[in-house]
Amino acid sequence: MRKRHPEDRLKSAGTRTERGSGEKLRKADVALAVVLFAAAFALRLPFRSQFAYIWDSAEFSLAIGQYNVALSQPHAPGYFLYVMLGRLVNFLVGNPHASLVWLSVVCGSGLVMLLYVLGVEMFGRREGLAAALFGMTSPPVWFDSCVALTYVVDAFLVCVMMVWCWRAMRRGGSWKDTIGMGVLLAIIGGVRQQTIWALVPLLVFVFWNFEARRFRKFLVALIVTAVLCAVWMHWMVLMSGGWQSYWSALHRIVGYQARKTVAHGGWNALVWNLFFVGVFCSSGLMLGVLLLAGALVYRARVGNTERKREWDRCHVTAVRLLWLWILPMMLLGTLVGYTETPGHVFTYLPGLLLVAAVIAARLQGRWIYIGTVTAVGVANVLTFTEGPRDWDRIFVLTGYTVRQIREHDGELACMVRAIRAQLRPEDTLVCHAQEYLPLGLRHLQLHLPEYEQYQFAVDRAMLSPADRPMMRVLGGRLGFVRGPELAGKRVLALIVPPGTSLDNYTRYVDIRGAKLLPESEGTVYKVPVEAMR
Repeated sequence: MRKRHPEDRLKSAGTRTERGSGEKLRKADVALAVVLFAAAFALRLPFRSQFAYIWDSAEFSLAIGQYNVALSQPHAPGYFLYVMLGRLVNFLVGNPHASLVWLSVVCGSGLVMLLYVLGVEMFGRREGLAAALFGMTSPPVWFDSCVALTYVVDAFLVCVMMVWCWRAMRRGGSWKDTIGMGVLLAIIGGVRQQTIWALVPLLVFVFWNFEARRFRKFLVALIVTAVLCAVWMHWMVLMSGGWQSYWSALHRIVGYQARKTVAHGGWNALVWNLFFVGVFCSSGLMLGVLLLAGALVYRARVGNTERKREWDRCHVTAVRLLWLWILPMMLLGTLVGYTETPGHVFTYLPGLLLVAAVIAARLQGRWIYIGTVTAVGVANVLTFTEGPRDWDRIFVLTGYTVRQIREHDGELACMVRAIRAQLRPEDTLVCHAQEYLPLGLRHLQLHLPEYEQYQFAVDRAMLSPADRPMMRVLGGRLGFVRGPELAGKRVLALIVPPGTSLDNYTRYVDIRGAKLLPESEGTVYKVPVEAMR
């Protein structure tokens, strides 16, 4: 019988080596991970949005009933597997929007569980617990776990990939790992196509650290990914009216967003991207930013050199994996693509949360660690649940709190209720002056499908025919026309979302006789159909 090398015994015991620096999961860890999932689920459950939060949320929900990228249901590049997974959940839930919200709740809770697993296996139990608590209470992560958007689902899948990569490296890299990682990469690409490219450097590093047949396994993983992506892309293109239709929609949206990228926006775009990355990562970390800043100063000025080298030696693989997770995705969002919402940093924000957890776990003294983790968690909870409106000025563009969800739900519910109670679908045209992402035509297409609706201003991001540029909703489905068809209608319902003005209609409607629709809280006005210019 072969005598085991001492390092082999260390690895099997789950102790720290240069190859694997964390701990081996025990039954108690699995039980705690389940408890953390349940706790996160319970925290997200009461705050679920009841109405589509933004334009994209409505598009995703509409796509469950009618998938067509050419109609921006959803917008390009398509998010095909995300919508199809929502469609699967919808068989159980029976409400497209609620199905996607439930998907976010489950994946947002699963993200917390995976942060614990990653922290334990890559560094230790203190790190895992801190990472899970930071992820559970991070305001933007909590917020996106309660609305119908792709970001938290994408972040969950990226964390699944990280767990798989770490375990595959510690196992030496089997063919099962190879196939599994190829399948998972194709799924990630089907949920959010932008993410797949940023994972390539990480996967190159992981396969390079396999024990045998590295290149063959990497090539097989790429082939598996390519084949599976070709399958879901085939169905995505087919449901969008064919390749020409899909490509036109993709070209239109890329051209519309191009000015936000460095390639077309130059230095101005780069500065804004860097600004948004900094702001959104800070809002995700909250007091964790102070941990990062303090750790940098301590490491550069104060820390014992020998202890730093020893820590680096024990954690070299884990640290490299973290950097290859965070940096390529951050660079993709600043130099290649663009960043303009907190969700755009979600692919690497969990990695930053894990870094903050590692720093917290390195603090000397049990009570200092407990106090620090508690302080970060409490600050996060208070920000999300009790953050006053004035805080929006401090956390620029990131005031994503439960107040925002409730206010938006209230505004939309009030609008829908007032229109249904006082205006008959056969007599009414619901009108929108322009595209308004927080509350516009797409929201009411989803929540008031029985009303005919028009958006007067042409949406340059839509793939509309040149001779029929105006968006119209009829029977709950989107189409395009030359102008409003008034035959048989008696009333125009003018939608004026909070933050906009009735004056936006002056080009299209004589608003002098407009009357506020009672109980609409100032969001709906009505005028006779003869007021149309």
